[in-house]
Amino acid sequence: MTEPCPSCGLLDQVQHVPAVYHGGHSFYRGQGPMVAVPAGDGVIYTSSQVSGVTVTGMARALDPFPLPRRNGGLVAAVIALVLVGSCFLLLPLSAVDDPPPGGAGAKVLGIAVISLPSLCVFVAVGMLVWLYVRRLRAHRRQRRGVPAAKQVWEQGWFCHRCGGVYFADARAERLLTPEHFRQLVARAGGYDR
Repeated sequence: MTEPCPSCGLLDQVQHVPAVYHGGHSFYRGQGPMVAVPAGDGVIYTSSQVSGVTVTGMARALDPFPLPRRNGGLVAAVIALVLVGSCFLLLPLSAVDDPPPGGAGAKVLGIAVISLPSLCVFVAVGMLVWLYVRRLRAHRRQRRGVPAAKQVWEQGWFCHRCGGVYFADARAERLLTPEHFRQLVARAGGYDR
């Protein structure tokens, strides 16, 4: 059994943090609204299936895991910039056959100036790839730290009366806010940076 809440001194509204977290998730499935769709001379009535998960604010505040970051935008930007940069590369290739006035030096300078937009685009692609690699490394670091974070998270107790979290061991002198508790969990997992 656990110790009573350090703030109110009672035990009747105390619940284990994983129980609060899992109890705050509700799954639902149902029928959507009926919609009339014209089809030829008649009308067809259809409805859609709806399903999802609702999460309470407290369950969200006690979530031990870092928020997932999506990388689709970076990948799409890299693909778009590579296509744009490839189009810019066609400019210097089309100018190679035309001898400019001023000799070979002017030709090299002209190709360099025409290639500058393409170079800028590929530098931007390099920066986006660097950001993507950094995100992958951070995600790997977070996944390695989840077991340690979960171990600290599972030791927490939540008092519904006071709205705070505490530990039932020697650290039970004071009540923590859910945000501070989540910071302790993230620090234990090494993904608080």
